[in-house]
Amino acid sequence: MILLDVFSSPLMFGAQLFLLIVCILVGLGAGLSAVDAKNTFNKKKADH
Repeated sequence: MILLDVFSSPLMFGAQLFLLIVCILVGLGAGLSAVDAKNTFNKKKADH
């Protein structure tokens, strides 16, 4: 199945919404992980 078919089909609105939510959650998770890793790295740097 082509990704465009999923987004253009009204019957797949639930799946589209689900994909959107998953993408947002993954993006937020990655962003938080990056910020956390940065903070940890800076703390280690400051300690030494």
